[in-house]
Amino acid sequence: MNNGTIYLIKKELKEYPNKQFLFRPSRSYPEYPFKQYISKERNQVYEMVRECLMMMELDIPHLGSEEWNPLGDFISPGDTVLLKPNMVLHYNPSGCGTDCLYTNPSIVAAIVDYVWIALKGRGKIVIGDAPLQECDFEVLCNESGYNELVEFYRQRGIEIELLDFRNIKTYEASGLHYLQTEKKWDGIIVKLNEKSAFAELSPDRIKKLRITNYDPKILQKHHYGHVHEYNIAKPVLDADVIINIPKPKTHRKAGVTISLKNLVGINANKEFLPHHTLGSKNEGGDAYLFSNDLLRMANQVLDIKNELIHDNKMEIATLANKLYTKLLEEGCSATNEQYWEGSWYGNDTIWRTILDLNRILLYADKNGNLTDKKQRKIFIVGDMIVSGQKEGPLEPSPIYPGIIAMGDNPLNFDRAICSIMGFNYCDVPSLSSKMESNVLSIWNNQSIEIISNFELWNKKNIDIIVENSLEFQPTEGWKEKLRNRYREKIYKQLRESKTSVYIFGAGINGIYAKKELIKNGINVIAFCDNNTDLWGKEIIDGIKCISLNNTDKCIKYVVAVKEKYTKEITEQIINYGGEVVGIINKN
Repeated sequence: MNNGTIYLIKKELKEYPNKQFLFRPSRSYPEYPFKQYISKERNQVYEMVRECLMMMELDIPHLGSEEWNPLGDFISPGDTVLLKPNMVLHYNPSGCGTDCLYTNPSIVAAIVDYVWIALKGRGKIVIGDAPLQECDFEVLCNESGYNELVEFYRQRGIEIELLDFRNIKTYEASGLHYLQTEKKWDGIIVKLNEKSAFAELSPDRIKKLRITNYDPKILQKHHYGHVHEYNIAKPVLDADVIINIPKPKTHRKAGVTISLKNLVGINANKEFLPHHTLGSKNEGGDAYLFSNDLLRMANQVLDIKNELIHDNKMEIATLANKLYTKLLEEGCSATNEQYWEGSWYGNDTIWRTILDLNRILLYADKNGNLTDKKQRKIFIVGDMIVSGQKEGPLEPSPIYPGIIAMGDNPLNFDRAICSIMGFNYCDVPSLSSKMESNVLSIWNNQSIEIISNFELWNKKNIDIIVENSLEFQPTEGWKEKLRNRYREKIYKQLRESKTSVYIFGAGINGIYAKKELIKNGINVIAFCDNNTDLWGKEIIDGIKCISLNNTDKCIKYVVAVKEKYTKEITEQIINYGGEVVGIINKN
């Protein structure tokens, strides 16, 4: 293949099959290797994966027969094949469930079947990732169905492993990260040095590289002077073929996370991964925007806190955390600073880490030596049945594209998916010209084409796709750059109708929504809330809170509550006879 084309199947499917039917198709396809194990319920996810492979016109001579081997051009018998899902965390702090958080195993299972067909009984399959350090991998694998999936294939005699690539695991309590387990050092050090995207930076800038919640002294052991290195999980380098299975989401630091960003999970120790640079923009950093002595001191105390945690001096670290929190609050208040720790569109660090890891995946041999020759084949399967928007990647809110996407050009894949999400990929550093170095030159000259069953995107140019996009909402730190087409539509509709609104939700989300609406020229009549203690009280700027029953049904409503309650509140308003024009909330 390798022609830059992205293949995409879109269907009206808002959820995955039930857990007990995750792994089996509901029809006995001719090529399916385990015909006696068919699901009792329809598995649309499996159908979509198969339909997308057929759309790619792979192994045309055998299409529709028992000999159909769609991945045969990528995988040979005897290969080691790594399936790299996006596993992140075992729970969603936003309260919106895990379907929008990590790659669902129903997609992984369908791919495993076609990998096994291509291996023809000889070879090895590895499913692995390095999720967040506080992720409980066993809970994730048990509750999602990954463990059941692997056990099913093991019982069929397939050599398959499910691996946690992390060397260190922690748990969080009261703002501190405590060591949970630390296994024997595992992984291979890959030195990029002058070929790193960080090599062009000054020594002073390199000293300021940081990753949230980690001792900066450890990071500086791996990125200093002309040294830039990463600790790559050995199964990644052992693989002959990588099947990258990202869960496309918005991302606080990178803007979006798709296939290129998903490779952060091939690194076994997070302390090797620069995420932002200390200081404000005009100080040569990218942690935040405005220069301020209080914020500068907050950064210094944060470094001390992280060093104390690493040295297991938790009592002093607790005191340092309190001082850090106070300095941060006062510094943000004094400057009206909205950004912190590189979680905004000014981040000029994380794209370099992403580029380095993609270089390693392409060109590092099994011993971790960098070569000039591509070392392994790459195939991408995007899980967008349910995707994540707003405060991803750790606290996403669900959006339901109902999409499976495939390709073998990561740069084109990410640019196309970013456009479908509703963002101009030129505004995302990891997808823009900054990534057009020699590491991606094998893909760079390929034009982007989408072949889809959805007419609005099929073979259309990127500008048309963006205008007919899914309107993902970006994180707060990226809305100035990427735009929020969903909210823009709400504001435009209200301005054109010259109508005022009620805001349902009188807490911090309601106050946030009020400010956004007023800023966009929309009048707010009142707040309403289910909390009877708030009725009749002024919430902000003379605007009071009333009960829903005291509102005029002819006036539209904006819902502004925590994301996990939006569906419930929206239904309450509709049942009352009101019209919800949209949802505007901060968390």
